[in-house]
Amino acid sequence: MMISVPRGLFAVVVLIAGTLSGCVGAGGPSASSPLPSTSGTQMTLNIENDTTIAVTLVVNGKVIEILPAGGYEAPIKAQLPGLPWNVETRSPSGRVLSSMTVSAGDVWETTRPNGAVEQKGDAVRVDLSCGRLDVWSGPPLLGPAPGPGQSGDCA
Repeated sequence: MMISVPRGLFAVVVLIAGTLSGCVGAGGPSASSPLPSTSGTQMTLNIENDTTIAVTLVVNGKVIEILPAGGYEAPIKAQLPGLPWNVETRSPSGRVLSSMTVSAGDVWETTRPNGAVEQKGDAVRVDLSCGRLDVWSGPPLLGPAPGPGQSGDCA
């Protein structure tokens, strides 16, 4: 079952849940307190193209789609290959703008005894002179306002 939640509200819920759950540390849960995986949950891939250029999404060397400038798709509706996913975004000229790998077990969610929800996922963000580009599996990226990028980085 899929529940549709407006982007802004989801980000607020994730932020509040993350704040309430406390800090786990850079390495995630410790071996003495492992968190359950979201087994049985279908992995998804999402993209937000807040740039002025079309961006090509490539997974495991195969073009999945071309997302227009200002495009947003969460989750991506196209058929994805099996995990792991080697994900790239490319400019219209074919230059790699971002890349990441998503493997089985990378994305999970758990509810702590105090009721706080903790989530983990994979994500990559790039700030370009023509805008910001986010790709993620699991919870969306939160964070600072877009940076300026470098002249010519969108070519």
